[in-house]
Amino acid sequence: MEYDNFADGITPKAMDSLRLPAAFDEVAHATALDIDAFLKQDGRPAAALDARVAAHRDVTLTHLLSHHGKQSFDTNLFRWPPSLYIPKSAKASDYWISPAPDDHRYGLDWTSPASATANRASRNDGTLFSFSQLDNGNARSAQSSESGLGIFYQPPMTLGVIDFQPQVDCSGTLRTLLEFFPELAAGYVEVKAQLLLAAWQQIPGGFDLLGFRQFDVATSGRRDQTFGPELRPFKTSFSGPSLSAPFVVQRGRTYLLGVVNRVSVISTLISNTGKSLPAISNTLLRVWGSMNCVVPQIDVVTKRVDIP
Repeated sequence: MEYDNFADGITPKAMDSLRLPAAFDEVAHATALDIDAFLKQDGRPAAALDARVAAHRDVTLTHLLSHHGKQSFDTNLFRWPPSLYIPKSAKASDYWISPAPDDHRYGLDWTSPASATANRASRNDGTLFSFSQLDNGNARSAQSSESGLGIFYQPPMTLGVIDFQPQVDCSGTLRTLLEFFPELAAGYVEVKAQLLLAAWQQIPGGFDLLGFRQFDVATSGRRDQTFGPELRPFKTSFSGPSLSAPFVVQRGRTYLLGVVNRVSVISTLISNTGKSLPAISNTLLRVWGSMNCVVPQIDVVTKRVDIP
């Protein structure tokens, strides 16, 4: 009986794959007939019958073994996903069923500037910490500090576009306190916590920045002397397209793809006469921010292949 299932997208070739193997092949059938013919004759030695039965047994057993448990098995299904990168010391079994290649673990960490001694970055566990504080001796100057980690990526295509997608969990605190009366000031302060996704090409002796994309995590908003003391905690997470950046890549080049934790303090504070403010005690002027981040994994998704 024919079965027409084109409407459901099932082709004749697909239906043919449902055909089961025969219970016995031709050789097995022939040995069975040989036994049957032998049994029609009387007076034959038992050893001759045993030989024919043994031949039939061996043939049918071979036939059964050739079909029992024989399946098409694609070992590539269990290889480490080429898009997945994890911290250097992470357990690969928490992510996938096969070991992680060394080149699919985080490759570099850094902090900036050198004066930001409180900052931390670890490619081993994927943690980042940044802290930035207003310089009360020079209240008009902006301050910024960073911590970052990255992976080294070598494109498999001649020319294409990738999407850099780190998964990041963030928490931190933003502090503003401007209570240095009777000194009066014009201007404002603002504390920002941001994530930056950047790509550098590795060159002899260093790295060449190709581009970056900036994401706001939290902000204190602009605050002046009319605001009271504020201490704002925050917590948020990013993954997939919500935190991603496309970059053009070429085969034969090595790229550093990095996620950066940045905390910035912006200040336009001046005296009400337009001059710089004198140095003010931390008990009266406190403006700072901190952000902790955990980057448990990074995905590099092939977005487009222009030249294979």
